Amino acid sequence: MGYIAIYYLMIMDNPFLKYSKNNDYVIGDLKKLSSSYIPDTFPHRENQINSIAKILGSIINGGIASNILLYGKSGSGKTSSIIHVTNMLSEAVSGKLNSIYINCQIYDSQYSILVYIINSINVGEPQIPALGLPMDRIYFELIRRLKKSNKYTIIILDEIDKLIQKSGSDALYVNLKIVADSNSSIIGITNEASFINRLDARVQSRLNQESVIFPPYNAIELKDILNFRIDGVIKRGFIDDSAINLCAALGAQEHGDARKSIDLLRIAIDSVLREQKNKVTADDVFHARDKFEMNILKESIKTLPIHSKMVLLSVSLTQETDTELTVTGEIYENYKNISLELGFQPLTMRRISDLLNDLEDLGLISTNTRSLGRYGRTKFIKVMGSIENIKSYIMEDSEFSNFQGSKIVKQTKLRTNFDEYFDYKE
Repeated sequence: MGYIAIYYLMIMDNPFLKYSKNNDYVIGDLKKLSSSYIPDTFPHRENQINSIAKILGSIINGGIASNILLYGKSGSGKTSSIIHVTNMLSEAVSGKLNSIYINCQIYDSQYSILVYIINSINVGEPQIPALGLPMDRIYFELIRRLKKSNKYTIIILDEIDKLIQKSGSDALYVNLKIVADSNSSIIGITNEASFINRLDARVQSRLNQESVIFPPYNAIELKDILNFRIDGVIKRGFIDDSAINLCAALGAQEHGDARKSIDLLRIAIDSVLREQKNKVTADDVFHARDKFEMNILKESIKTLPIHSKMVLLSVSLTQETDTELTVTGEIYENYKNISLELGFQPLTMRRISDLLNDLEDLGLISTNTRSLGRYGRTKFIKVMGSIENIKSYIMEDSEFSNFQGSKIVKQTKLRTNFDEYFDYKE
């Protein structure tokens, strides 16, 4: 049997060979079609780039630049633009710049951010450990290395709202203290328009920022961006105009998300090239969206534990009842009704809070904590995507075959408080 297996292995064609053939339609570097690619030109972001450059321009003459907050929805070009600007600034000051990019979804504590900054400064000294040192030692070591580098330092905090959400205003306060004690500035990137209002007064005072707004792209702008990306990469005529228009329209529907449009077009092109077809059409874009996006959502839900599915169903049903007011208390009551109807023992409120956090990490729900004044702070929760699709994917689980639709609870007291608060604000 072993000899037969070896024989078949020897005569079997290598499946990768058919993908290595030269393709007449590809005339440039396909990496330009990646949403993470940083181009040399940013269509429809010239004003924002010039505004950032004007704020940072004082660094050229040895001055101190203001801190900056960049606002805009996902895919509006914030991160790519600031990386492009700091690259140009580094070139202008002959490399006398430390530009340190930190994603606060990954580094979400004071300690982890300070350690990352220290280890990003190249002064010919060994890196420090990720854990185990007292905070004051970390802080003074950072200041020492910043001064030793003899360079201006720009600390870019992407998703800065996640840092505040996880570690509070104190985490940003420490970074602002660094700015005060060294030759550096902070650039924060957020998609929350109300981010500054979440900071306490002492942090707002120290931040003293200038703001740059990145508005959503419209469909016409997204079309220009797509044509710019494929220029010199894909042979003219290989992509039908209807495919470009559709990718732009779908991105515009997602709050002007250029990343969405670029990824859709790239996936459609890749699929057509694999199938050795001679044109990318709108049908290919629809196929790419269904295959690579809807299936990801479906598979994500399909692999959830049963209680996570019940929690997600509760969020969906609660949101259907009241699109403006979906809060943890309602969701827990509806989850209990669902679990009892299906014959499961409900988990505790604390455990459900953990499951809600897990669902948010997976991108299946979004949460937003808001203040209702004298009524306290309340977490509002919404599902990401089509409620009908999410419900249908959950119902494919045989455990839900007998689900008839539990009674949906509305927290009328909270709704009254909610209405009273906003009537008062008006």
